[in-house]
Amino acid sequence: MPCQWVRITLLCISVCVAVQAGVTGPVLSAHDIVNAAGRFSGAISPGEIIVLFPSNAGPDALAGAQFDADGKLTTTLGETRVLFDGVAAPMLYSVKGEASAIVPYAVANKTATEVVVEYQGVRSAPVTLPVVASVPALYTLNSSGKGQASILNETGCCNSARNPAARGAIAVLYATGEGETNPPGIDGTVSAYAKVTDYPVPKLPVEVTVGGEPAQIVYAGETPHFAKGLLQVNFRVPAKAPLGDEVPVVLTVGSARSPDGVTMAIRPALQQILLIEAKPATRNLLRKFLAGAGYDVFVAANDRQAFEYSTAHPIDLVISDLGAAADRRETLRRIQKQRTQLKIMVTALAPSTGTLRAADLLGAQALLTRPLTAPVVLQRVRELLRARPMPYDRVEASPLAPHPTTLKPRN
Repeated sequence: MPCQWVRITLLCISVCVAVQAGVTGPVLSAHDIVNAAGRFSGAISPGEIIVLFPSNAGPDALAGAQFDADGKLTTTLGETRVLFDGVAAPMLYSVKGEASAIVPYAVANKTATEVVVEYQGVRSAPVTLPVVASVPALYTLNSSGKGQASILNETGCCNSARNPAARGAIAVLYATGEGETNPPGIDGTVSAYAKVTDYPVPKLPVEVTVGGEPAQIVYAGETPHFAKGLLQVNFRVPAKAPLGDEVPVVLTVGSARSPDGVTMAIRPALQQILLIEAKPATRNLLRKFLAGAGYDVFVAANDRQAFEYSTAHPIDLVISDLGAAADRRETLRRIQKQRTQLKIMVTALAPSTGTLRAADLLGAQALLTRPLTAPVVLQRVRELLRARPMPYDRVEASPLAPHPTTLKPRN
């Protein structure tokens, strides 16, 4: 009988310890590990930026990325680590219930890997995930993996319905999951090289389609001044790409393509000018000058027509007479809310003090005075609309940085 009680006691202790460990130790499942850009779970690739949602792990306050003495990302943040087959991954952040890490390149050439989350020295049970060559996904503005992509237009401003990219222009997208690079990636290091040709590039071929149309790739490689794992692709918007606010964008690396549902905004290649002019003779003269120079021109005789047109077209420049000051200011203000990069030019008889003040109140960046001649008008318009593209002779730093989100993984 005493032996029986001893066995029962030991069993109770074992059960209590197991229950306690289950409550306090990290708990992780395969669905808790997602691609940081696409927010999908499943297979992983070397160098991929991932987000994990473990239970019972992570500090109460956000622990952001840190660098060690060698300039590499540390593998411990907020007493949290993520290990792949025992190899600690570079960490981007850690907070209670969420962490982001970069899959070590050591998983390359494996068919599967065991993922473990460690918090305060206690480890979760291992989760086995398949390893593939690439799992590309595009970053989006809402961090959901769907909707408007995180894309920079040629002028360096974010692509959106209010600021579409022109056909034929350069655009820049950001992604992860491209797999191994050439030269090989080194875990936790930051990409910073003197020449663009020195930046590591994916081993697998990279393609981009916009609305089903293939895009010319200008650059595809690591993002400058960011840890390895963030892919930057500079591409030219196809001349035949569909127009609209939600044109599908797909990135293909090797045989794997990014998930559907990611979009960008595209406008015609021709720059569009809106004329708001009460005098028919002046309207016709300016329209003749501008249309003859290759601009797409719309003429509005009043504020109502001007606003109606602007709601349906990506206006680049408004050339306006002074009009009724209060009404014109309101019209231009409403148009600017729709088109953040809008330029405004005002026409007037002469550059008097009153004219300059009125133009300034309208938010004008340029003033046209009589006589209106084609050389003068076109010179001022070209100066105002001249694109100042990002210097693609060297690749600029990414404006993106993965960050904690309340979005949960999609099963």
